[in-house]
This record gives sequence, structure tokens and C-alpha cells, in this order.
Amino acid sequence: MENTAEEKILRPRIEKIFFSSGDIVIVKHNIPNKPEMIVQSIDKLPMNTEDRVALLGVTCIWFSSDLKLQKSRFSTKDLEKVKHD
Repeated sequence: MENTAEEKILRPRIEKIFFSSGDIVIVKHNIPNKPEMIVQSIDKLPMNTEDRVALLGVTCIWFSSDLKLQKSRFSTKDLEKVKHD
């Protein structure tokens, strides 16, 4: 079987950003009063085939404006690391 021109096209790799517990993150979207959050855990689900895992999301914690502890799971696509200088 011969390779067609479409099969030979290389797709550019997107730089993957990995999160770990303790990282400071923020939501990428433009919303008012978005808090800085701490990554609590990376949630994965084991799959039955070949020791693979499915990524469920990133659980983050933060304090709301009334100082109550909040906790939620986010997609990695919605978060970016905060760089403090």
C-alpha cells in the first residue's frame, strides 16, 4: 500500500503544559475577579488497556471574596500557570 500525500503531512506539535500539585494557576478566560488558585490534585481514571489513564481534570482550591474555601475541577485547556517574578 502506498502512502498518499495527506499521510506524509506532519502536524505541528502543540507545547504541552503539565500541572502538578502546588502550582499556582488562573483561568484563561476573561472573567471579572478571577482568583489565583492552587492545584490540589491531577485527577486520572485508569483504563483497562495497556496501563493507560484518562485525564479527568485538575482539581483546584481557592478562597472566595467572602473568605470561604472553594474547590472545583477544571479542564487543563482552561488553566494557565501564574508566573511570579
